[in-house]
Amino acid sequence: MTRRGSLAYYLAAWICGCSFISLAVWLKDLFGPTLDFFSMRSAFGLLFFCFYGLLLGAFASFLGAFLLRRVVGLAHWKSGWSWAAAGAVLAPFLIGALGAVSRSAEMHQRTLPRLVWLATYGPGVVLQAGWWLSIPAGAATAFVLFRIHRAFAPDTSENL
Repeated sequence: MTRRGSLAYYLAAWICGCSFISLAVWLKDLFGPTLDFFSMRSAFGLLFFCFYGLLLGAFASFLGAFLLRRVVGLAHWKSGWSWAAAGAVLAPFLIGALGAVSRSAEMHQRTLPRLVWLATYGPGVVLQAGWWLSIPAGAATAFVLFRIHRAFAPDTSENL
């Protein structure tokens, strides 16, 4: 993959991954105890979750995209459904691992260094909302990344 392809790949991982997980957390929050779907709070809530999701989920999305490309490369998977399945499995583990660092620090009332806090707070929020929310978001993100990877991959077919 070219450098330009890598830039598009990681940018899509950041934007799509954070947006998909923010949408999942927002929907869970929206249909929580109040069921107030047609209020301004709902529209503001989506913007709130997306904005902070982009800031607090950047490290997790970059790390997840890197690990996803390595896993499917080692497994030689070349179809969209296999990438989506890998993303659906990888995302909860990544959210769980990074979120556990954040939640452990909160439980023991320790302050984390700023960069560690920035890298782990977003996954901690998702872990608190529900780890299972990362499954559809991870699958959708992995499918988008598969399409980008395929678009920039060198053509390996031989011209006869």
